[in-house]
Amino acid sequence: MFALSLSLAACFGWGVADFIGGVKSRHLPTLTVLTISNIFGVAMIFALVCLRGRPLPADPVLWWAVGGGAAGIIAMFLLYKALAMGPMSIIAPVSSLGAMLPLAYGLSTGDTLSMLQAVGIPTAIVGTLLAIREKNNGNNERKVTRGAWMALASALAVGCFLIIMDRASAVDPYWSALIMRSSYGVFLTPLVFFLRPPLRVGRLHLPAIILLGIVDALAGFAFALATTVGMLSLVAVVCSLYPAVTILLSSLILRERLQPIQYTGVALALTGVVLISL
Repeated sequence: MFALSLSLAACFGWGVADFIGGVKSRHLPTLTVLTISNIFGVAMIFALVCLRGRPLPADPVLWWAVGGGAAGIIAMFLLYKALAMGPMSIIAPVSSLGAMLPLAYGLSTGDTLSMLQAVGIPTAIVGTLLAIREKNNGNNERKVTRGAWMALASALAVGCFLIIMDRASAVDPYWSALIMRSSYGVFLTPLVFFLRPPLRVGRLHLPAIILLGIVDALAGFAFALATTVGMLSLVAVVCSLYPAVTILLSSLILRERLQPIQYTGVALALTGVVLISL
């Protein structure tokens, strides 16, 4: 149950962060949003590591978190760009398909599922798939939403991120989260140097970007901790249900109109979480 609670916390945090990142990427360069938010994300995890007071482990497996950082920053960049291009209620579920990679990996390395959990996983995944296509305005034909292919590329990076961080977090979830988050800055710095995005965002956007960095960092930490007490195949699927949060926020705040099939998808995703927890 503790693993499920941590997974749901990560799910909620990533859903909120993606909503904020998508909204702010419609007004600011995505690189600007990522760079500024990461500063506060690193500070948040650094504070947790300092409060814990344990030294850096000597196990070299921990440095897999650098690869996790590379996969994570690619996933975020692609997803925020896609969310800025298309409706969040469609784009967000696409990125969650990356959960199929750690699911397959976990099962191939010895994870076992109960009957209810085996039903809950595909139920949750199908719930996200139902939102991938939308109707054309003038007829009943369905089309692939603008930005969906970029979201699919993000999903691939998300899957790699989840697998890599599972391995690194087995050594120490606190330090792996800090190394992963710090490596974001390593990969972002050259891009900032050459592309010169504006780094002043003004008082209108700064509070939300600070919140984005903190919430996203805590979500990543919750996932890292969850993988140490639960099976990757289950933790990854629950964490990947963050689109339900993003869709809800886009509906309430941006007034995006959802198709009935999307409401069905969210309901299925939540049903899957319940089954997985039993």
